[in-house]
Amino acid sequence: MTTPAHSIQHTPSTDVMAFRAKVAVVVPATNTIVQPEMEAMRPAGVTNHVTRMRLPPRPYDDQNEYKKALETEKGDLEDALESVLLCEPHVVAHGHSIHSFRGDGEVALREEKRLEALCGIPFVTPSRAVLAGLEAIGRPKRISILTPYWPPADQMIAEFFKACGYEVVSTHGLKSTGPTAVARFTHDEIMKGFEEVNRHESEALIHVGTNLPVSAMTQEIEQKFAKPMIGVNVATYWLALRRIGIMDPLPGMGLLAEKY
Repeated sequence: MTTPAHSIQHTPSTDVMAFRAKVAVVVPATNTIVQPEMEAMRPAGVTNHVTRMRLPPRPYDDQNEYKKALETEKGDLEDALESVLLCEPHVVAHGHSIHSFRGDGEVALREEKRLEALCGIPFVTPSRAVLAGLEAIGRPKRISILTPYWPPADQMIAEFFKACGYEVVSTHGLKSTGPTAVARFTHDEIMKGFEEVNRHESEALIHVGTNLPVSAMTQEIEQKFAKPMIGVNVATYWLALRRIGIMDPLPGMGLLAEKY
């Protein structure tokens, strides 16, 4: 990156179509789900502006290397921000979840604050958004988590929630064979995954993995299992809007997005 992101901060601006706000959305280069899902949630007068970041490959066929990658891999997030900040957005929604679940809530908060300082505007990370969503619906303590990942990632995410005071009743990873393959899981495969992870004692379902097409299924999942579901893409976009004072309900996106 030739120019530090902090040197290109701009005052957020509105325009003819974005007469309420502009939302910058950062996604991995391989991600094909965040953009259309967040576009489907977009209220009138708000426009979304997507930028893409490169990430190193994560070797799913070697679980030791996979675990090391989870702990150490870095993408070119700052480069992506350098481009998208030029359109003068009001908030950044980060559409890449796994990195934000490293460590615990304090680690996640420090990273969010670092990115906000870099951008000069609110920055919403997926882990912080899911935590905010759980708080909004009354902080159900016992949760079950569905991901598209492999066991080392599922364990890392479970440890994050445990460190934040939640009881992780169960986790289930769909074991995607690569980043673009996540988007190819079907409705029935995803629903079967939720059936696998759901437990009688769990009070809420959680979805982590931004390239897994879950958002449009939220109401169906909540109705089928009679409990709230906090999906990472819905929570991230919901919180991005709330952080800039836009309180519109997001129809069809479940309890959190419609009621809070």
